[in-house]
Amino acid sequence: MSDFNQDIENLLNAYDSNWDDYLILREQFIEKYSLSVEKLQEQLNTAKKHIEHVIGTIKHDGHLGTIQTDWILHDLEKALAAIGGDDE
Repeated sequence: MSDFNQDIENLLNAYDSNWDDYLILREQFIEKYSLSVEKLQEQLNTAKKHIEHVIGTIKHDGHLGTIQTDWILHDLEKALAAIGGDDE
């Protein structure tokens, strides 16, 4: 069983049996998974910046170093759009 599933099961069991334990576990659960979401958002923002940089370089230079990039530009733009490009 994954940590998340186990944490949910523990939370539900505490809800059914001991309100004080439930409140403690709920706060721990929120803190634990809020940090996970924050870390994922940070990683997503980093990926977005790198993709934006590569797209900008390709559009400006027409290539990326010695690599011809006309075949990948569309896919990079789709990836950026999927992660929320230009939403800042």
